[in-house]
Amino acid sequence: MPTTKALPRTFKCLTVPISILLLSTTPSNADDTPAFSFSANATLASDYRFRGISLSDKDIALQGGFDIASKSGFYVGAWGSSIEQFAGSELELDVYGGYTTNLNNLNFDIGILAYTYPGSDNTTYWEAYSSVAGSLSELGWTIGGAYAFDQSNIGNNDNLYLYLDTSTPLGNSKLTFTTHLGYEDGAFGDDKFDWSAGLSYDLDKFTLGISYIDTNTNTREGKAGVIASISSAF
Repeated sequence: MPTTKALPRTFKCLTVPISILLLSTTPSNADDTPAFSFSANATLASDYRFRGISLSDKDIALQGGFDIASKSGFYVGAWGSSIEQFAGSELELDVYGGYTTNLNNLNFDIGILAYTYPGSDNTTYWEAYSSVAGSLSELGWTIGGAYAFDQSNIGNNDNLYLYLDTSTPLGNSKLTFTTHLGYEDGAFGDDKFDWSAGLSYDLDKFTLGISYIDTNTNTREGKAGVIASISSAF
């Protein structure tokens, strides 16, 4: 969120909206891929953590989004979450577009995202993102970054965020172990780190998740916490 807020925006993961992560794992050059495809997702979380910081005042958050993807690899989408009241808004709505492709068993994703807060004024800001994802045996990994250029709504400063995500299935148990490490510097963080470790359980139509999240900040919103969630993609 803009630096004028008492609790500056310093997530979605979530580092990137769930819808982007789901989309980026889908091959764009498969012969049976339709010209256009639609996907959506919904999540109920015990706290909305963005890059380790709670944006829902450690309260329950309702989240959801959708994507429209073309066979060529281009996509557009939107994702929203309930948040602590900010400048008259209680909703974060992210609108994004980008391009994803597979090359040599690696998935590349690049795009631009607008953070908006309906009902508020002079709060929208933009961020470019990119990532590369692959696997090493059973270990899936994603390395990515996001850059918000100088903008008046973030204090005429820029912001850089870098991250590494991993996921490992635990045998045939339908459990997946996930980790995240992020680094941020600029408008929303000063040599800030965030990290998490968690488990997700696949229930076919739903996914249950629990994770431990912490940062090196001394704020209440950045203190360690255990976050539970239930989500569905369709």
